[in-house]
Amino acid sequence: MAEGSVSGNSSSSKSLMWMMIGLFTGLALLLAGGLFLASRVVRSMGLSAASARDTVRTKGGSFRLEKETEVGPALPLYPRSSLVVPDDEAAAAATKEALNGIQTSMYHTTDTRDFVDEWYGKHLSPEFTRRNAGDKPAPAIFNDAQVSDSDITFVAEREQMVRIVALSLDSGGTKISLIRFSKASPASAQAPAAVQ
Repeated sequence: MAEGSVSGNSSSSKSLMWMMIGLFTGLALLLAGGLFLASRVVRSMGLSAASARDTVRTKGGSFRLEKETEVGPALPLYPRSSLVVPDDEAAAAATKEALNGIQTSMYHTTDTRDFVDEWYGKHLSPEFTRRNAGDKPAPAIFNDAQVSDSDITFVAEREQMVRIVALSLDSGGTKISLIRFSKASPASAQAPAAVQ
């Protein structure tokens, strides 16, 4: 009889062991599935929050949909460039320009200006027209944006919005200025003249 109860205890011990292994395996699978599902939900929420609601992403790049009267697409950034952080004096000047509606970002690259010029020629929309360094006469909008005559520029105007990519020779490479601003509307330009 002792053998029967020993084999019964052994059988119930094995059965209990297999039940515990099954329980822990099931819990591990549930936990792994829950973590996988949570990571997918967080990733999709993060991607949708990070992207604008009017952005279409394709293999060829990202495109932002907009109304014709809205500001044009963002200016593309040359990939091998780094942001030039302005010193205190330049930051004060940039703040003053920003109050006047001129947004300027400066970047620097060690690549030659011709190479950067070629890259922008391929990556800007047909809306941009290229202006070679030294071309005369310089557009009047260059005075507002403080663009030099010796810069190679790409200019796009859409209604009152002006976007400029200016490429200047710089020590050790090329300085890239990305500029956006709104021209004064004819009505607002005439109003001060009428007051005088």
